[in-house]
Amino acid sequence: MSPFIYYDDRVLFFASNGHVGMGGLDIFYSTLTDTGWSTPTNLGYPINTEGDESGLIVSSDGTTAIFSSERMGGFGKQDLYTFALPQRHRQQAVCHIKGHVTDKKSGAPLKSSIQVIDLATAREVAVVSSDAGDGSYMVSLPPEHSYAFHVTAAGYLFYSESFNLAGNTSGTPVEYQRPIALSPIEVGQSITLNNIFFETGKYELVNSQVELDKVVSLLTQNPTLQVELAGHTDNVGRPADNLVLSQNRAKAVYDYLTAHGISADRLTYKGYGDTQPVADNATPEGRAQNRRTTFTILNK
Repeated sequence: MSPFIYYDDRVLFFASNGHVGMGGLDIFYSTLTDTGWSTPTNLGYPINTEGDESGLIVSSDGTTAIFSSERMGGFGKQDLYTFALPQRHRQQAVCHIKGHVTDKKSGAPLKSSIQVIDLATAREVAVVSSDAGDGSYMVSLPPEHSYAFHVTAAGYLFYSESFNLAGNTSGTPVEYQRPIALSPIEVGQSITLNNIFFETGKYELVNSQVELDKVVSLLTQNPTLQVELAGHTDNVGRPADNLVLSQNRAKAVYDYLTAHGISADRLTYKGYGDTQPVADNATPEGRAQNRRTTFTILNK
């Protein structure tokens, strides 16, 4: 009972009276390996006693555990205790992504669904909701992974972003602030599809299925929408080559959507090359922002 999986999805703590223990419920842990979950290990005394221990959780920095116990010397029934987690049980500190979700036009807070997917495995790792009152949200994620971040709300275009958290090796929690403004589904509104990827200088889609399926879902749920898919590049290379590349990338997205049931008469595609930058091409970060695919509502 009372299972707790640490934020890296590899260590499970739980209480049980079904394994060899010290009496009543004891707290055990198991570690995920390449061949499955390891044999449960009793945390031992003084964590476990002849009373019932359960409900262990670990702080986000991975150093402190809190649990409940019926042991002698307490105030009665279940009391809360804390201890420094031994080094052998500690995992990497997690990253926190937090902010507020709002209406892009009015600034009003929105209740939304936030889905996080591991880009390497396409596995959903977290789903949370933003608060209906103030639009606030927080997601805790293990580092050393890249994630797709999708935010949806009824009547709005979805928001997407990708996070590469591989650089957090400090052992302490890192917080990222991400305010999110959702565009209402209206003619002229557009979004950048931040989780559509291509190799440098090519137009074959790479690790983009999760994002593209979100577009398919949006168009399926709103069957009257007509949209333009636009490809953009940075200014590296010849403008004529960039124009052709951006056109081919927009068509690659178009081809995926039509192959997955979206009628071709609802879609147009166009390449703009490097003619519509949104950031300074003088920096790598700016060039990365300019290499993008956008989605604009033409008719609803």
